[in-house]
Amino acid sequence: MILGALYEQRSSLESPATSLSSETLGELFGEANGIAVSPATAQKLTAVYACIYVLSSTMAQLPLSVLRKVGGRIEAATDHPAHYLLHDEPNQWQTSYRWRETKQAHTLGWGNGFTRIVRSRRGELQVLEMCEPQVTDLVKNGSRWIYSTQDEDGYPLAVAPEDMVHLRAIGSGRRMGTSPIRQNAETIGLGLAAVRYGKEFFEGGGRPTGLVSLKDGKLSPEAWERLKKAWKGAVARLKQSDNKTLLLPADLDYKALTIAPEDAQFLETRKLTRSEIASMFNVPSHMINDLEKATFSNISEQAIQFVRHSVMPWVKNWEEELNRRVFTRAERLAGYYVKFNLAGLLRGTPTERAEFYRIAIQDGWMTRNEVRVLEDLNPQAGLDSMLLNVNTQLLGPDGLPLPVTPKE
Repeated sequence: MILGALYEQRSSLESPATSLSSETLGELFGEANGIAVSPATAQKLTAVYACIYVLSSTMAQLPLSVLRKVGGRIEAATDHPAHYLLHDEPNQWQTSYRWRETKQAHTLGWGNGFTRIVRSRRGELQVLEMCEPQVTDLVKNGSRWIYSTQDEDGYPLAVAPEDMVHLRAIGSGRRMGTSPIRQNAETIGLGLAAVRYGKEFFEGGGRPTGLVSLKDGKLSPEAWERLKKAWKGAVARLKQSDNKTLLLPADLDYKALTIAPEDAQFLETRKLTRSEIASMFNVPSHMINDLEKATFSNISEQAIQFVRHSVMPWVKNWEEELNRRVFTRAERLAGYYVKFNLAGLLRGTPTERAEFYRIAIQDGWMTRNEVRVLEDLNPQAGLDSMLLNVNTQLLGPDGLPLPVTPKE
């Protein structure tokens, strides 16, 4: 069992290492085929690691900005302390990318991702410190809920809910998320068992174990001991030698006992498990290099579906949690908020972008300089005016076309 992966319910704020109950790792995260399934052991399965990596790296690479809406206009709030912390460096140990990647991985593995907000005495943001989910829990101290965790030196630390950014996976309660790995321990355990079976099979020389029996007659105790010693020596030499043939005396018979991999549908089991794990994390199979049923036509559509149905829910989860914890109520009323930019993930081919920009410019809802900015080009003079297709008529408040004033 991997104790580091054990998610414990804490009994007190003074001793986070003390568990509230005697639940075992198998009870908390599940056990299948004699294999303890935890976030640490589950990531030894390639499909689980790939799904967590895909979602975590996607959330980490999205541009994250602090914006402010004032009088109907939206402007970048680069002067707010949250901008530097969220966009560049949340703490001295992590970049924004690493912080978001790790926090998302914690949420997918343990069901909860925690970040402590450190403020000055004046209430200004200073640092966003990552908290490990293995040592962090929500406990009730009298009539108030408090997060019990540890600081960087391992000392107990109590954090108020308003100072903890708590990202949750789907859970059965309002306060804590539930680990997807715990909820699907049987499926992951089957995959780990298949990996272990394949490892043991090939370590044994690629041969099933069997039973050696005497064809005729009986063996004396002395002959039996000599036979066991000779057999052990032969097997040991077989593992160390390039000769993969084991010779038996003529009066001995060998019968295989282990089911061969093809009879156990070893490859089919691994493929099915990989597909089920991709479904568990809501990741398209081709995103974890399962291209068996993928085609060039449907991969493009699946990439769009990945953004809409896999990434977008997490984006919304992140934005709402950051907005309610990073900003005070007064700042939210003043128009401050955070926003992920999904445009990079939905960026099409040059032909598709050119057609999109052409329509946007001709219909008059984008300027040519705005298009240049999206393409990482510098603005040019004279390209800030809106263009309108000559075949398009402007309508007045009554819905009737406005009269066209001839130029003098």
